[in-house]
Amino acid sequence: MSEQAHSASTGSEPTPEVVAQLLDVVADHSVDHALSDMEQMIARLRADAGEAAEAREVLRSTPAAVLREALRMRAARIEAV
Repeated sequence: MSEQAHSASTGSEPTPEVVAQLLDVVADHSVDHALSDMEQMIARLRADAGEAAEAREVLRSTPAAVLREALRMRAARIEAV
């Protein structure tokens, strides 16, 4: 935070210029926080995509009878909820 903004935050009434600087500080922090959240979300999506690719590969090599039974079991589980 700038010296002027810091000194104003301890004073009784900040000037419009100091308030504008404080708003800049808050906006910068919000942008940094939002970018960090987005980076974490992208990392989770990439991990999920990797897991999905592995699951698809397993399903491709699964015999049809096993897939049919698994789908039947899954449908029954969904109906029970």
